[in-house]
Formats: sequence, structure tokens, C-alpha cells
Amino acid sequence: MTATAPPPVPVADGRAQRGHSGRLRSAFLFTLAEAGVSVFAALLLTWMSRRLHVNPMNRIGQVSGLAGVQLRLLVLLTATVALYLVLSRLLPRAAVRIGAAAVAGLATGATASGSVISLRGTIWPINGFGGDIGNLQTWAYNVIDGVPLPEEYPPGFPHVLAWIAQLVFDGDPTKAVKWVMAGFLAITGPVAYLAWRMLLPPLWALGVGVTATLPLVDPYKPYSALVLVVVIPVFAKLVQVVQDAYKLGRGRASLIGAGLGLLLAGLFLLYAGWFVWSAVGVVVLFLFVLGSIARKRGLRALGEAALPLAASVAVFLALAGPYMVRLLGASGSTKDTYFYFDTWIDPAYWAMWSASMPTKLQESGWPLPGEVGGVGIVPILLITGMAVAFGLALRKPVVLTLAACTGSAFLLRYWYASHMYQDQVVQLYPRTSMQIMYCMIALTGLALYYSADRIRSWVRTTEVLSGITGRIDAPAGRRTVVIGALCGLALLFGSAGSATSDAFMPKNPEKHRGLGELTWYSHTIQQPDGSCPKYAPGGVCTPFEMPKRPMPQRPGG
Repeated sequence: MTATAPPPVPVADGRAQRGHSGRLRSAFLFTLAEAGVSVFAALLLTWMSRRLHVNPMNRIGQVSGLAGVQLRLLVLLTATVALYLVLSRLLPRAAVRIGAAAVAGLATGATASGSVISLRGTIWPINGFGGDIGNLQTWAYNVIDGVPLPEEYPPGFPHVLAWIAQLVFDGDPTKAVKWVMAGFLAITGPVAYLAWRMLLPPLWALGVGVTATLPLVDPYKPYSALVLVVVIPVFAKLVQVVQDAYKLGRGRASLIGAGLGLLLAGLFLLYAGWFVWSAVGVVVLFLFVLGSIARKRGLRALGEAALPLAASVAVFLALAGPYMVRLLGASGSTKDTYFYFDTWIDPAYWAMWSASMPTKLQESGWPLPGEVGGVGIVPILLITGMAVAFGLALRKPVVLTLAACTGSAFLLRYWYASHMYQDQVVQLYPRTSMQIMYCMIALTGLALYYSADRIRSWVRTTEVLSGITGRIDAPAGRRTVVIGALCGLALLFGSAGSATSDAFMPKNPEKHRGLGELTWYSHTIQQPDGSCPKYAPGGVCTPFEMPKRPMPQRPGG
């Protein structure tokens, strides 16, 4: 009787598994390096700008400060290009990632630097203790004192502010808030870049994701814009995971879905507004995706696809569900009746809003007549980009998600605007302009991305152009393309950051109206210790008394 030979040892499978785990570890380390470099670049530029000794209440001082920021940005950009050239020879796989990540940090580091300069010499943030910023400081004190927060407002930022105040600023949110806002402003570029890196290669994540954030950056309350620039790429990644669940395997797909649910919960607790404007589109989107999977691959594939979505929803509800219930409960009784400038203009105009335009234009009539039937060239270009993206890649998860979020924002915008006269409420519908603009810029960037992909595929399959292909793929050619992209985008981001910062530079409201009024106020009111800000005009400031902090509610009365 012949002995049966033992089955062969699956050497290849073991090597494949080791190779797969090695690739995952390498990808994790590269991503960690990108995140570290990007945040470091943003904070370094902000820190360097603190050493610009100018009077922000003087126009010459403001201009000198803004120029100083741009000078430092150019120095850091030069260092970034030099670092890229070195890494392109030593670590080619990391070179482009590190270069793009650094420029993403410089993008909003420039804006944060301008904000720091505009508040030089005062402890106050923009608008001092007034308006929304005053409420946030009060709520941070309430967190420290154990007093309940308003049910309708996301609890995330007051808790973050209270925690940092206790950790670094002796438990005083008023001392902390200026620097916390500057920190959120600085990391907006890195966070946007990392969010889009889940979907796109480095240079495209920089060009599409960070460029789309430029109109949204708001030194007054930067954390709300940060949530918008992240939440839509996260939705798109979840769509991608649902579509590819059969490739990933049940365990891995569910784990990724749970991680995305965790991220969505954190974003929702930080600022919930963008979830509201996206809700209709996102629900329809996932119903469409699941229906398409069931139709094409059957019920078994549908079950596999539903697992990561279910994991994401479960984690989201476990962490953010209580606040969502409170928000929904308060929505029926909360009526926004404040009619402001943006509620008086053509509701179909979304390309700019009152916080991002010169005030004199508001007085002369806005929006200005456009070139084609009243529509300006920028909306036309963005609508064209949207159409091209739809035509080339409508089935791609990222394009589907942007389409759903854009459509949802338009739907709710027109719904609330059309009921404004009847109900005499606004319900913050003008804020949809920010989401629509963000999605439109991203779609236009994706139109370029997928067009370039089509052209590249065509060139590689065309024998006539094979010589050109070889030159483009040469290392020297790739390096020049990368350097050109890094320099061009950095200068764009620096110019946008300077313009945004300049809009918030202190301006005397008796002579100028606009966002600079808020910063002027920060320099002209008495500080909590009784002193005037360093650059208060004539050393005189308006008396101010901190509101009394409420007593914490204790069980039993």
C-alpha cells in the first residue's frame, strides 16, 4: 500500500500574507509621516509668524505683517522643494507624499499666521466676548463647572476648549480660545489633505481637496469649515467600502466601516450643520448603491455590502446618537428668525456669501450682473467642471457622493428659502452656499483628474506617442512635474491665505465696515484682568465685565 504524500506547505500563501501585512505596515507608516509633516509645517509657519513685531491696528503694520508671512512661506516652500529632491533619490515612494503634505500644512498655516498677527497684543479672540465666540467661552466655562449645555448645539467644541483651557491655560477658556481657534485654522489644510488622501493620489489630494477649502476658511470659527472639508470625503470613502466589501472580506470591511463611523460621530459632535444639509442626499445615495449591488450581484453581495454600512451606523449611533436625539427634539421648537444680508439676495446665487465679499459691494447691490444671462464666469466654469466629472466618472464613489451632497444642499436651500415668507424663518439656509461651493470646486478638480487619467491611458496605448510617454515617465520629468505642482499650489494657497487674513485685519468701524470690525473690537475692549490691549487706540478701551458664571446643578436641588 503506497503511503499518501503530505500536502505541500503553502509557501506562496505565507509569503503573500507576509507581503500583504508588510504593505499595510508600510502604508500606515507613510500616512503617519504625511500627517506629522503636514501638521508640523502648519504649526511651524504659525509659530514663525508670532515673531513678527508689528502693530495690527496700523495699516502699514498690517501690510508688513502679511508680507512677513509670505516671506516665511517662501522660505519654507524652498525647504520643502529641497527636501523633496533629496527624498526623490533616497525614498522615491515617500518623496511626493511628504512634499504634498508639507504644502497642505503651509496652505492654512498662512491663514493662521495672519490671524495671529491680527490679534497681536490682545488676549481676546476675534469679536472678544461677543456673539457666537462669547457663547462658546460661556459654554466651556459651563463644562468646567458641570453646568448642562444647550441641547441643540454640538457639545464637541465647548468640551475641547474646556479641556485645553484646563490643560494649558489654568482653566480659563477666555485665555485659551484665541489659540485654539488659531490651531483649528492651521490644521484645516492638513486635515483636508489627509481626508482626500483616502480617495486620491498625493498631488491630486492637494490640488482638489485643499483648493476646495479655500473659500471656506474662516478665522472666526474655523472648526465648522474643518468638519465640512472632512465629512464629504469620509462619506465617499464609506460608499467605496460598501461597493468593494466583497473584495475586502467581511471582517476587514466591517472594521473599516466602524472606523469611519467613529470619525463621522466625532465630526457630528463637533459641528452638525453639514450633516443636516447632506442628509437627504446621503440617504438616497446609500439606497441607490445598495440597490445597484443587489441588482448586479445578488442578495449575498447585498448582505456583504450592508455589513460595513451597518457597522458605521452602529458606531455612529452609539457615540453621537444621544446628541442627535436632542437635536431632532429641539429642531421643532428652534426657529431662526434673523434675516440678514444673504437672505435678501437671489437664492440661486451661491458663488460667494457675505462673509467672503468686500462690504462696499453689499452696499452697491449684490450679486453683480454676470456675463451670461446674469451668471458669472466662475459659476459657469464650476458648472462645466461638474458636467465633465459626471460625464467621465459618475459611477465613481467620490463623484456620486459629491453629486448627492450638492443636490441635497440645493434641495434644502430652495425648500427653506421658498417657505421663508410663509413661515417667517430662515433656518440658516444661506450656509448651504459653502457646501455647494466646496462640492463644485471638488467636482471641477475631479473633472481634471479623470480627464488626465483618460489622456494618460490614451497616450500609453498610442504607438505614435510612445517616445513622449517615455520622456514623461522619466524620473527627471516626474520631478519637474511635482516641483511645478508644489510651487504653483503653494503660491495659490499663500495668496488665498493672505487675502482671507487681510479681510479680518482690524478696521475702524467708523471708517470701514466689514469683517475687520470684529477684530477691531478685540483690541478696544478691556481685558479680563482690567488692562487695555497693547495696541488699543490711545491706550483707551471700553470697560468690560465678565458675565457671572452660573452655579452648577447638583442632584437634589
